Amino acid sequence: MNIIIVGCGKLGARLAKSLSEENHNITVVDKNESLVNSIVEKYDVQGVVGRATIKQDLDNADVKKADVVIATTDSDENNILSCFIARNLGARHTIARVRNPEYIKQINFMRNELGISMLINPDFFAALEISRIIQFPSAMNVESFANGLVDIAEVKISPASPYAGTKIGNIAPKFKNKMLICAVSRGDEVYIPNGDFIVQSGDKIYITGSHKHLATVAKAINPDKKFAAIKDIMIVGGSRIAFYLANLLENQGKNIVLIEKDEKKCEELSELLNSTTVICGDANEYDFLREEGIENMDAVVTLTNYDELNIMVTAFAENCNVPKNITKINNPNLSILLEKISTDSVVNVTDIATDNITHYIRAKKHVSSGEMKTLYKFVGGKVEAIEFVADAKTKHLGEPLNEINFKRDILIASISRKSKLIFPTGNDVIEPGDRIVVVSKRRNIEKVNDIFD
Repeated sequence: MNIIIVGCGKLGARLAKSLSEENHNITVVDKNESLVNSIVEKYDVQGVVGRATIKQDLDNADVKKADVVIATTDSDENNILSCFIARNLGARHTIARVRNPEYIKQINFMRNELGISMLINPDFFAALEISRIIQFPSAMNVESFANGLVDIAEVKISPASPYAGTKIGNIAPKFKNKMLICAVSRGDEVYIPNGDFIVQSGDKIYITGSHKHLATVAKAINPDKKFAAIKDIMIVGGSRIAFYLANLLENQGKNIVLIEKDEKKCEELSELLNSTTVICGDANEYDFLREEGIENMDAVVTLTNYDELNIMVTAFAENCNVPKNITKINNPNLSILLEKISTDSVVNVTDIATDNITHYIRAKKHVSSGEMKTLYKFVGGKVEAIEFVADAKTKHLGEPLNEINFKRDILIASISRKSKLIFPTGNDVIEPGDRIVVVSKRRNIEKVNDIFD
C-alpha cells in the first residue's frame, strides 16, 4: 500500500519503521528537514520537507495515489486538517492522532463530514491497557481477544515457581487444559513452543485463557508473589494518560492519589476528576512519597514525561514493597534497565498506538477472506497475536488440526465458537464463524489463510 505519514516525531518514526518492514511504500512529510532526513536514512522510505496542510506539499508526496494518510503531528487541529485536505485530494483512507477528548466525542462527525477514517488517541489507549493490567495484577501485561472472552497474559517465571524446569506439555493438564502457553521469551530469544519445551526461571511466558482461569494460573505459577484485589492506587504524574486512567479507575471504585508537581495542572485535574485526591508535590522527594502513603498502596503507576524519573519512582516503590508497579517508558532501550530492578509492567504509548494503526492498515489491505479483528504485538514486536474470523473461504475447514500443514512458528492459541472457548488439540477443527487467535513470529500474516503451508 502507498502510505503517507505526516509528522516525524516518535510516533511517525515508529510507524515508518514498522510499516516499511511490512513492505508498504512509505513517504514521510515534516517541516523539519533534519527529522525527515534522519528517517529516510534509517528506513527504506521517501521523504518530503513541507507542511501537510499545504496542498502543494501534499501533491509533492503524491497524495492522489495514497491508500492511507496518517497524521501524527503534535497538533490535533493540524492532524484533522491534514486528513481533510488529503481526503479531498484523493487519499482513500485517513488516520488522525487526536488527544483532545472533545474531538473524540465528535468521531461520527469527523468520519461523515470530514472523511477521516480513524481517530486514534494514544493516551486513552494507554490508560485502557493500564486499567486492564490493574484488573489482572499477577500478569506483567494482558491483552483481550474475542470480545473479552480470551486473554493473553505475560507472566515471568520466578525462581520459586513450582513450574520452573517443567515441560510445557505437563503444565496445561494441571489446570484441566483451560490454558495454553503460546510463546516463551528467554533473553534475546523468543520461541513458539511445543509440548516438549522446558520453561526455566526467568522466562517470560505468554498464556492464553479466560480471564477468570488466567488469574488462577498466574497465581499458581508464581505462588511467592501474592496479590490481593488492588484498591488503593498512586498515580505519579498529571499527564493526559493519568487523567484518562483516573477516570477509568474512579468508575471501578478505586481509591486514587494523584501526585503532580505543577500547581496549575493540579488545579485543573482537581476540577475535572471526581473522587481522586490530587496532591501537589515532587515525586523526586522520597520522604514526600512516604508521607503521602506510598508504602500503603496496592499499586503505583508512574506516568511522568521523564523515563528516568519513572524508573526511579518504580525502584523506590519496589523497595517499599508495593505489590504492583506499572511504568510508562518512552525510550524502549530503558526498558532493559527497568528489567534489572523490577519484574512488573512496562507501558510504551508509542508502541500501543503503532499496533492499533498497523491493525487498521492490515485490515484495510485484506477486507475479504479471513477478517482480522485484533492485533497485539509482544516481546518487543518479535511475536504477534492476531485474531481472525473464519469464513467459507478459509482453507481446511472441518479438518483435524493435526492433519493440516501450518507454516513454521505458527500456533493456534484459541478458538472461540459462539460462547464456547476451545484451547485446541490436534483433534479440534476450524469451522465457519470461529474466532481464531493465531500466535506467530512472522510479520506477513495478514489474513487467516496465510497461516497454512
